[in-house]
Amino acid sequence: MTIVFYLVFAVLLPQPVAPGCTELPGNNVNPQQIGDIQQCRIHNHYAPFILIGILAWNFTAGSVLAGMSSLLGNSSIIKKVYFPREVLPIAAVLAQFVNFLLALIPLFVVCLISGVIPSWYSVILPVVFLAHIMFLVGLAMLLSVTVLYLRDLNIIMEVVIQAWFFLSPVIYTMNQVYGDGAKLVYWLNPVASFIEMYRAVLFFDYPPGLDFTLRTIATGFGTFVIGYAVFIWKRKKIGEML
Repeated sequence: MTIVFYLVFAVLLPQPVAPGCTELPGNNVNPQQIGDIQQCRIHNHYAPFILIGILAWNFTAGSVLAGMSSLLGNSSIIKKVYFPREVLPIAAVLAQFVNFLLALIPLFVVCLISGVIPSWYSVILPVVFLAHIMFLVGLAMLLSVTVLYLRDLNIIMEVVIQAWFFLSPVIYTMNQVYGDGAKLVYWLNPVASFIEMYRAVLFFDYPPGLDFTLRTIATGFGTFVIGYAVFIWKRKKIGEML
């Protein structure tokens, strides 16, 4: 997918940049200059830029689909053996996270080949990982219970996932598409925040901002609390619904 997107957006349809553009921000830069600097870096190193977005998205989409089907797919075990039902959606997300971690190995190779060296800001990656996992576990718990009442949700989610992909900054930046409306989109689409966090520390080499980081973390843990509360509320009825 990285090769396909690279050929389309970097070779066939490259984004125009100013001749002799710079990737290094100077002093007292305005928002327009920051956008130009980011676009210049993307233009010069498109492969790691798109790969970060794809890996973060694959982790999200895979966790949502696997977590949603975790109860239905293990109905025979649930009916025979008692164990904490929340283990299933949690295990589904953690399995996807292992894939995500393994995929970071070729990502770092691509970054090194492209001349993109992750800075010391990468030390906050474990915090981003934890917040992202909490968000996906909460969403998986919520959807795994919902699909028991609405069995067609599996089919609906296939369309939702496809639309969600294009509404998330996987192949573009938030400023490129949403401009001043990016702040609202971050609230409506938390995945955008996680993708931007990964790119901030691994690609753009700047701190994502304390307020942005705290809001992203709060979104992850808030989603987990809501999903877990709904799961506990409906846990006793899971066997009957299956």
